[in-house]
Formats: sequence, structure tokens, C-alpha cells
Amino acid sequence: MNIHRKKERFLADLRNKPLSLVFSKWILEKTPYIFDGNKVKEIEWKEELSKKLGVDSHALSIIGSAALGFSLNPNKKFRYFNEKSDIDVAIISHHHFEIGWVFLRSLGTGYYNLNPKQKASVEDHRKRLIYWGTLATDNILTMLPFGKLWFESLTKAASVFPINDRDINIRLYRDYESLRAYHVMNLEKIRQNFYS
Repeated sequence: MNIHRKKERFLADLRNKPLSLVFSKWILEKTPYIFDGNKVKEIEWKEELSKKLGVDSHALSIIGSAALGFSLNPNKKFRYFNEKSDIDVAIISHHHFEIGWVFLRSLGTGYYNLNPKQKASVEDHRKRLIYWGTLATDNILTMLPFGKLWFESLTKAASVFPINDRDINIRLYRDYESLRAYHVMNLEKIRQNFYS
């Protein structure tokens, strides 16, 4: 399906369908756009990455513009996936979420040694993200107890076709309910902004 037509169909579903269904149909349960319909290549990539991260491959999903072919970020106005786009990956792992949450909660005076982006990220987790059962690792990954291993694993995974050395950003979710709730909430915001 042509990407422009796909976007039109997505927007029609966004306007008219239950948002949990929209999330499943367009993001969670489809072959990501970056794999160009090649489900086997997606599975192979996920299997290889999941082994290195220590999570089940079924608990790993490509989300964002690499999944859809266009961005859902309101600031990017549904911009199409392009050569500069990064890869957003959702990982569902109660184990790793708990480790990250305890680490952030226990920073203590170590907070004052963080750079401005890391401090802002910690504050965002305290005020919003932890509530939704998610850790956004883009600015804090290397701080986390499992961060060095994950960073090295993501670097290797980025070198594989069709990722082609794009940045890979991880969103870590406590469970599937957290993943769904967070994304349905974001879809609701997009629906309100786009159709109000």
C-alpha cells in the first residue's frame, strides 16, 4: 500500500475506531514499515537483539515512525519516515523496569552529578513516565545497571540491514497493560489535537 494512502487510512481509523484497536492494528500487531513487509527479516532482527538484551523476542516491538512509516509526534506533523529517522523500540520487561525504577528512585545526591539532559529525563520520569509504567532510556540508558550491555547490543543491532546505523531508542515498559495504556493515551491526545 502506498504510504500516503496508508496515512489516510490510519487517520480515518484514528478518528472513528476505538484507540486500543488503532494501536493494535497499526503499531503493535503489524510488520513495521522499515522491514517493507518482510516478516521473516523482522523476526530474525528481533531474535538476535532480544538474545543480547536478555528479553523474549515477543516482548520487543518497533514503534513510532519506523513502525508506521510516518511520525505520530505532534511537533513533527506526521512527517514521513526518512533516512534521518531513528528507530523506537518498546520492550516489555517487568524485571528490567523494576531495576531501572529502583535505580532512579535511589539516585540520591548522584542526581547532582548528572548532565542537564539526564536531570531533565529523571524529572520527566518522576512527574510522568513512571506513572505510566515506562522508562524512556534515550538519555539515561548508560546510567542504568544493565545500560552498558544494552548500549553495546543496540550498537550491534543498528548495523544490520535495514536499520543501517540509525539510532535505536528504547522505551521500557513494566507490562503489556502499561504499553497499551501509554500509547492509547498518546493516540487520544493526537485525536483531540487533530480533530478538535
